[in-house]
Amino acid sequence: MNKFIVIEGLDGSGKSTQLKLLTAYFNQLGIKYQHIHFPVMDEGYYGHLTAEFLRGDLGSLDQVHPKIAALIFAENRREQMHNIQQWLATGQIVIADRYVNSNIAFQCAKIESQSEKQQLKEWILEFEYTHNQLPRPAFSLFLDVPFAAIKRSLSNQREGDDRAYLQGKTDIHEDSMDLQEKVRQEYLQMVQEQEDFSLISCADESGNYLPPEQIHESIKLMCKPLIS
Repeated sequence: MNKFIVIEGLDGSGKSTQLKLLTAYFNQLGIKYQHIHFPVMDEGYYGHLTAEFLRGDLGSLDQVHPKIAALIFAENRREQMHNIQQWLATGQIVIADRYVNSNIAFQCAKIESQSEKQQLKEWILEFEYTHNQLPRPAFSLFLDVPFAAIKRSLSNQREGDDRAYLQGKTDIHEDSMDLQEKVRQEYLQMVQEQEDFSLISCADESGNYLPPEQIHESIKLMCKPLIS
């Protein structure tokens, strides 16, 4: 049984919070799991190259072609593929914070032409799953957070060990609210296209951001088939 779960979302959408709640839930049940955050930026050739890209050391958003950026992120995942394969082979649940759909969403969001978007989307899927032979997730979840909450989150000073890659600079993806809005549209499109990609609504009927615990309950329901 495939026990590979992916959590997707915009920058600042609370993926890390939901990952903590989900792993605490698995700990409570005594379920063995591993988790990984992509991109991995503290090791590997492409890990360091990804950090350079996100710091803007390789150029601005407009200066780096989306296909080149997609290649960097794809190879970052390939460097971690053996770990994921080993974990899955031992029967553990594997949770990834971002995966292939993240690459599609962020890179296709930088392209205006619909035909070019589709070409890049197909190229990423072919390159990551066929050429690099990455394991496919059992299912992926998109945390659809009210955009006002995304803006608040990204406007606040973000801290933590996972910010070390910036070396005092800012993340070129997080800096662009225009990009984040376009990324959301790419995610919503993929939810419509992919049977194994589900939307987790993180807002109530009035558009207010739901408490993390309530969002967690929706994620737990999706994970039930893997633990029953």
